[in-house]
Amino acid sequence: MEEHLVPRAGQHRLYDLTSENTSAETKASTARWYAEMMIDLFFSEKGKSKVGAEKFNRLSLGEKIKILKEDYSNGLIDVLNLIKQFGDIASHYQPGRTIEAESVENVIKKSLSLFDFVLIDLMKDNGIRKTEVTATLFSTFLPSIRVRVLKEIVNLGSVRGDSDEDMFLLDKLLLALTKNGEGKKAIRLLEKLKKQEKIGDYHVNFWKEKVDIIQGKIAEGVLPIPENISDCKRNFDDVFNQLSDEEKAENDSLIKVFNTMFDQVEPSEMGDKQPSLMVLM
Repeated sequence: MEEHLVPRAGQHRLYDLTSENTSAETKASTARWYAEMMIDLFFSEKGKSKVGAEKFNRLSLGEKIKILKEDYSNGLIDVLNLIKQFGDIASHYQPGRTIEAESVENVIKKSLSLFDFVLIDLMKDNGIRKTEVTATLFSTFLPSIRVRVLKEIVNLGSVRGDSDEDMFLLDKLLLALTKNGEGKKAIRLLEKLKKQEKIGDYHVNFWKEKVDIIQGKIAEGVLPIPENISDCKRNFDDVFNQLSDEEKAENDSLIKVFNTMFDQVEPSEMGDKQPSLMVLM
């Protein structure tokens, strides 16, 4: 199962970014290119509306980041600045200066995680419950992405068993962990929260049963869990085709993100997967 999704516009640079045969400098400069592509695809709309599309496109990466700082989280800005820093180092020769392999691997990881910030921005502040179908749309992405996004928007330190919002988010995190092959981690999280008296026996028993059911469906091979971008496209199409015009309009921002990521991607076949089990996604 893949850990990240890469837009079609960036797939031809994936080798340079991740191959063992490319140098640290090549990887760092490619990470910078990748960040510029992600800004253009997912983070540039507000900046272009402020200064104009043509001017924004001509700006340096540093100038673009300064504009993005007005509208996006410090987490995203810090990642972009880190990528820029190493990309700048890789682009200029200086005697005796090298880029450590461990450092560049971190930069690669940060680059590939940029898409997480797109979803975090949309799902935070209870955005995941914007409509009845928003969470279902979100569930068509890779479980690994959903785990990372949900960990950012679920405050486990203040979870309350009597909070409908907290329990909804915790439910989605536990589901994502289980779909990501981390069922044991989901159970450990439940036990930890129970020990901290944040949730009770009822919650633990309810979710343990749910985890068991999901793991059983996974073992049967019928649960439509996406493993790559084509599977995500397949699941998205299945959900999207069932939406009303009103639901599509209410989720237009999220749908736009999906359409951008899945541009020119062919959906995989459902095979033995059961679309009816999307409710467990």
